[in-house]
Amino acid sequence: MDLTLVTHPLKIRTLVDAILENLDCSQKTLCSLIGVTQTALSTSVEKPFNDASGKVGKRLLALLYVVETLKKDQSLNASLMMKVLVTPCYPLADGTFLDVASAIHEGTNRNEFLIDVADAALKFLRSKYEKEKWPIENGIYNMAIKERIR
Repeated sequence: MDLTLVTHPLKIRTLVDAILENLDCSQKTLCSLIGVTQTALSTSVEKPFNDASGKVGKRLLALLYVVETLKKDQSLNASLMMKVLVTPCYPLADGTFLDVASAIHEGTNRNEFLIDVADAALKFLRSKYEKEKWPIENGIYNMAIKERIR
């Protein structure tokens, strides 16, 4: 969605549409990611977006920042971006791990911190691939090899 020609005030709907398009997800999933009810989101979508747009607007903006930053990595599709958002890999002082969605739920709107959390998940997912460079166990490739051996 190219917003360079938008001359009227942004509405919450613009942010919602951009996120839904980038993540290829439902509005229900979006609500889950930002920790608001579907009712709260639907009552806000036609409101103009501004700095004082409340919890829904602030959380949408935080998520949009992460999503559009992840989008720069052309190796990530919508499904992988979603995994990055919900994989808890950022270590906290108490020994637990945080994911982007939970950080947004907690009201974290600091973009740099959210990117650090996303980076931790991305590094974890990539390191898992680096360790396991072979086809999935129940995939077509392994089925074909087993057929060939028979």
